[in-house]
Amino acid sequence: MGDDAVDEDKIILCCALCCANCGLYNSCDCAGCSGKVGVLCLNCEVCLKFGAPCLPCCCCGPKCECDGCSVLNVQVHGLCGVVSAAIPCNEEVPLAVNVLGCNLYPKCGCCVTIGEIKAEGMCR
Repeated sequence: MGDDAVDEDKIILCCALCCANCGLYNSCDCAGCSGKVGVLCLNCEVCLKFGAPCLPCCCCGPKCECDGCSVLNVQVHGLCGVVSAAIPCNEEVPLAVNVLGCNLYPKCGCCVTIGEIKAEGMCR
């Protein structure tokens, strides 16, 4: 999971269109909620989840990340639901087309995880 509250590799895509997606967080540590909004490399994060990395002001705070910055990056997580978007697409939000759990691009299949898309080297 690294320094993030959500391990994107474990998200099963339910619907996706280009650089926005929603999915189910397939992990036993899904309890809690978190969110982040980023513009360029500056993120504002909120996290109410046990075991998540500490943020500067208890459960919220600014954070600077320079790892493949997107112009805009948004993620909201509540229990096992996750909604993400990024412009342009990045490692956390790969380019995908998915309808009702059936992935059409970049890899065909049902219940495909973001980790499977990344393993195929199909990000962006």
